[in-house]
Amino acid sequence: MSRVEHLSVNDGAALDRREAAAMHSELRAAAPSKLLGLELVRFVCAMAVLVWHYHHFAMIGDASGMARPHAPLEDLLWPFYSFGLLGVQIFWCISGFIVYWKYADAIAARTVAPGRFFWLRFSRLYPLHLATLLIVAALQPAYVALAGEPFVFKDVSWSSFLLQLGLADQWSGPRPMSFNGPIWSVSAEVFVYVGFFLLLRTFGKACWLIVTAVAAALLCIWTRATSPALICGGYFFAGGAAAEFLASERARCRPVEARLIAALIAAAAAVAAMVFGLDDIERRLPTLLLAIAPPLLFLAAQDWRPLDRWQRPIHAAGNLTYSTYLIHFPMQLCVAIVVLQSGIALPLSEPWFLLAYLATAIVLGRIVFIRFEAPMQRLIRAAMINRSPAPVKA
Repeated sequence: MSRVEHLSVNDGAALDRREAAAMHSELRAAAPSKLLGLELVRFVCAMAVLVWHYHHFAMIGDASGMARPHAPLEDLLWPFYSFGLLGVQIFWCISGFIVYWKYADAIAARTVAPGRFFWLRFSRLYPLHLATLLIVAALQPAYVALAGEPFVFKDVSWSSFLLQLGLADQWSGPRPMSFNGPIWSVSAEVFVYVGFFLLLRTFGKACWLIVTAVAAALLCIWTRATSPALICGGYFFAGGAAAEFLASERARCRPVEARLIAALIAAAAAVAAMVFGLDDIERRLPTLLLAIAPPLLFLAAQDWRPLDRWQRPIHAAGNLTYSTYLIHFPMQLCVAIVVLQSGIALPLSEPWFLLAYLATAIVLGRIVFIRFEAPMQRLIRAAMINRSPAPVKA
């Protein structure tokens, strides 16, 4: 019988704080829920962002394409065309959920070293970011030679390149998107990782940290004092609140009641969105999303047994979200160069072209994940293990 099987978290009274927290992390890792619902939410959000950026094709040689005159399958995909950019905020919320779920107890108990935590995050995010940054930096001059200006994201300065190289372009405040523009959200999230680790290591898993982060995000949203990192922090810690609720005694002992509470909160926020309107995408909708997303993630993270038979394809879909998110703009830039060189006209109003764009992004994302992203993660993490003097429990 394993240690996890014959001891409960409540036995932590007889153990020191570090050992109890490590056990809690083990129990979370051994939980029956495979978080398949979260994987599906991640995939849907990735597709929402791709559809939102479909109008980039209309900007080939003409920046007026931002008006989005082409929207095939709009009757079906109108939420993505209208609100797809909010998929980024849900990504932040999911990241907070997963990072809280995996690391919060260990960080608060100081059983995971700072180097290990950040090396794991680095191995997950940086290799593909660096590759796509270099690809875009190499391709934009070719587009500029044909069109006279950069494609979509106009800032291709050396200062922006260096900030992008360090994933730091959104740390001090909002900056124009540059090079592989979608990486802006990851830059903000990296800043939040640092704050998350330092705060939990210093203050533990205090509820006031979550409340303060959400309040700071709301202040930024409503005063228009835009700080991508602070807004990201609000969604990140809100996702962490959902993870903490899922791990709570109440959710374990009274799961039906916990699910009902989550459903009622999400429903109330959705009704508020319908009553007050969906037109304010800069303030009202992001605020309501802060109320809707955490309970929805809590519900998505339940152990939905009917999904078990689809476990492999669902995990595959979840795994390719980061790759599709980062490669879709370089892919569009390649198409833009070919279009300007050949003079062909893209059938942007045709549903088949939209579907071909999404399918290509998914297939390339899968190839990139299998052939580059996952091997680089393994390589970097193996180097970390080889350099570590002793295994660190996390």
